[in-house]
Amino acid sequence: MRRAFLAAACGLAGLALLAVRLRATYMVIRVHGNSMAPSLADGDRLLSRRTRLAALRTGQIAVVLSPHPIGSRYLIKRIAALPGDPVPEDVRKAVDDDVVPAGRFVLIGDNTEASFDSREHGFFHADDLHAVTIRKLVARHGR
Repeated sequence: MRRAFLAAACGLAGLALLAVRLRATYMVIRVHGNSMAPSLADGDRLLSRRTRLAALRTGQIAVVLSPHPIGSRYLIKRIAALPGDPVPEDVRKAVDDDVVPAGRFVLIGDNTEASFDSREHGFFHADDLHAVTIRKLVARHGR
């Protein structure tokens, strides 16, 4: 009886540890605003995975800590360039480089008319990277 109790307790502890690890790795982010329209709309929920700069690819949607956390702690933008890539033309006026330096990356919102991104902020630092989006979970208005 005691052995069965210990086995059950160890199993529950293992499940709890797995749940904590998954929560530390995956997160759900809610989209605020329309800077990623038409790809993402205000209210969409995204499954995101914490990651490192080295694991990113151009075109992915990244979640970064906002340099101006007014309204939302995070920014959700598309990765336009990574370290060693040429700086996109419309970002060059905000930076002094032709190539993205090590430890930095370029983010641009899909809705370029309503997005605070690298065109104003310049490069984002690897330390600002929070997660990369895996998929949209809940679409607004049944999209």
